[in-house]
Amino acid sequence: MTYRWTTRDLDDLERFYWTEVAPAMEADDRDPERDRPPYAWMVEHGFSGFIKALRRDHGLTPGEFYDRLDVGREGDEDYWGIDHDPTRRTLDGYVDELRDRRGHPRTTVLPIRSRLKKYVRLYADVHGTSNLLGALLEERDRPDEIDRALAVFDVLHEVLGTTASKFKYLEDVRRFYDYLVDAGRAVYNPLERMENRFGWDRPEWDNPALSADDVRALYGACETLEERLLVVGLAGWGLRPSELCALRVDQLVLDPSEGRPYIAFGDGERKNGPGTVALLVGVGELRRRVASLDEGARGYLFPSATAAGGHVVTDTVRGRFAALAERADVTVAGETPTPKMGRRFWYSLYGDAVRRLVDRYAPIAADQGSSDPGVVLDNYLSEAERRKHRRDAMQDALTGVLGDGRSAV
Repeated sequence: MTYRWTTRDLDDLERFYWTEVAPAMEADDRDPERDRPPYAWMVEHGFSGFIKALRRDHGLTPGEFYDRLDVGREGDEDYWGIDHDPTRRTLDGYVDELRDRRGHPRTTVLPIRSRLKKYVRLYADVHGTSNLLGALLEERDRPDEIDRALAVFDVLHEVLGTTASKFKYLEDVRRFYDYLVDAGRAVYNPLERMENRFGWDRPEWDNPALSADDVRALYGACETLEERLLVVGLAGWGLRPSELCALRVDQLVLDPSEGRPYIAFGDGERKNGPGTVALLVGVGELRRRVASLDEGARGYLFPSATAAGGHVVTDTVRGRFAALAERADVTVAGETPTPKMGRRFWYSLYGDAVRRLVDRYAPIAADQGSSDPGVVLDNYLSEAERRKHRRDAMQDALTGVLGDGRSAV
C-alpha cells in the first residue's frame, strides 16, 4: 500500500499508529499498547515508510515516538502517572465503560486513553494538583475550574499541530467530563463551549470515501469471485473490514421465510452489538462462494490456512484492496484507498437514498399542509413500512453501482 508520508504531521502519524499499525499488531497477537513493534515487523507489514518519515520529517527515533504515545513504557497500574487515587480510579472506570459497556473496540479506546493521560498530567503540572474532581461538585467553583481547564488547553493549543488534533483532545476530554456529570460526580462540565474561548472553527474531519465511480471501477477490475465479494462486502453491505474478515457461513441467512436475505451478528461479533445486516446486493455471488468452499474452510467466507483465527486478517484485506485499487487505477485524494472507505461510501449512498425517498413524499406532505415530507414517513407509516421503503431505495442505488450480483465471475 502506498502512503504519502511527507504530508503527514505528528498528529497524523499518531492517528496512523492507532488506526493502521495497532490493528495489524493485534491481528498478529501483539499488544499495540505494551509492545513496541520491531523494525523487521514494520517492514514486513508495509510500514517502513512510517519509520523513515519519523526520522526524516520529524527528527524522531521510533523509541521517542513510542514514548510520545506511552507505548511499551509503563504498566496499567501506573498508567496515569498521577497521585490522586479517586481521579485515577475514575479515569479507569471511564475507560472500562467505553470498552465494556459501550462496546468500543480497543483501537478506539487506546487513543482516547492516551489523550486523557496527556490532559490530566498537564493539569497536574500546571496547577500542582491531580485532583480533577473536587471543584466539580460545587456550582460556585465553576468559574475558577473553567479557568483551570482553559489554562491546560492554553498549553495544548501551543503544542498540538492542527486544529483537528486540538478538537480531538477537546472532544475526548469533554466527553469524560460529561461522563462525570451523568454519573453524578460533577454538577457542570468546565469544557462546555471551550472552543469559543479560542475562536477555533470546527474542522471538517478528513474522512474520505469512495465515490460511486470508484466502486464501479473497483468492481469492474475484479478477476475472482473472492475479489468481487470483497468490494460488495465493504461497499455494498457496509461491513467493517474486521467484520468481513471474520464472516462465517452460518451467519448468512440466504433463504429467510420472509423478507430479504441477511447477515446475523450475535453478541461480541460486532461493535454495534447483536443485529442483522440486509443483503441488498451480491446474493448470487454469495451463493456461489458458499458452494465453492470445501470442508477445510472451517466455516469462514474468507478462510486462511495460516492465520491463527482460521480466517484472513485485516492486514491481508488492506493489501488485497490496495492491489485491486492499483489495478483499477483508483485513488482518493491522490492516495491509495483503504477498505474503510468502502463502508463510508455505503453510508454516503444510504444518506442520498433516504433523501430521495423523503423527496418522493413531498407532494403528499403538501396535501397534508406540511412543508416537511419527513412528517409523512414518521407519522403515517409503520416502522416496518419505513424500513422497507428505505431498503428498496438503497437496493436501487446499490444495484446501479454493483449490479445484481449475477455475474459469472
